[in-house]
Amino acid sequence: MKRDIALLVAEAPWFSFKNNRDQANSIPFFTGVKHYVNKSSKESQLNIYSCDYYDNNSLKYALKYLTDTEENIQILYIGGHGNGKNVADASLNKISDMVKERGRNIKGLIVSSCLAASKDTLSDSTSWGVDADRLNIVSGPNWVFSYKYSVDWFQSVLLETAIIKEFSSEYIVQGKLNSKNNIIQCFKNALLSFDLDMKFALDNNGDPKTLAESIRCWVRPQGSSFAVDVTEELLK
Repeated sequence: MKRDIALLVAEAPWFSFKNNRDQANSIPFFTGVKHYVNKSSKESQLNIYSCDYYDNNSLKYALKYLTDTEENIQILYIGGHGNGKNVADASLNKISDMVKERGRNIKGLIVSSCLAASKDTLSDSTSWGVDADRLNIVSGPNWVFSYKYSVDWFQSVLLETAIIKEFSSEYIVQGKLNSKNNIIQCFKNALLSFDLDMKFALDNNGDPKTLAESIRCWVRPQGSSFAVDVTEELLK
C-alpha cells in the first residue's frame, strides 16, 4: 500500500546576514534525499514541509501547521543554536511538551542543536500526551536523535541528512519501523559513512569530542510506554 512520508522541518536562523548572506539551512541537503529516495510515482514518496520559528510561541504555531499533513508517517526535524536549556529561544522542556501534543503521527525526532541531549529532557517527548486538537491520548516519537556537546553546523547537517535518508528509505519500503532492533539498525546504516573517532564536537571546556562521544539516541518501540537510551548499544 502506498504510504507517503512527511519530513517536517522547523528551523531557526543559524547565521547573521553579515556572516552568511545566503542564509545556509538544512533544506537543500534534505531535498537531495527527497530526490534520491523518490523512485516512482507509484511508490511511497518523501515530502518535505518547512516553517521558520524563533521561540516557544512561534514553534508551537509552526508545529500546529507542520503536523497537519496527509501523511501519517512523519519525521520531525527541529534545528537551531542551543545551550542545553533552549533551542533558539524555545525551551527544551516546552519542545518536549509540544512534540507530545503533536505526536500522533510523528515517528522520529531530530533535534539539531548543541547540548540538547546533555540531559534527558528530550526523551520525555516520546511518552504519552494529550493531542492538542482531539484531546485524546497519543504517544510521541519512536526515536529521538540529538547531541551532547557543541557541534559544527556543516558536519551535523551531513550526519542528519544520512539519518533522514536511512529512515525515509526504510519507511518507504516497509511502511513502518516499530522494533528497537530495526530502529537501531537504521542508525547504524546512517553512521556507516562516518568515522566514529573523528573530532566532531567540543565540550564546555573546549576539549574535542569524537562523533561517538557526541551523539545520543533514544528509542521507544511501538507499544512501550517510555524510551530507552540506546546510544551504547548503537555504537557497539
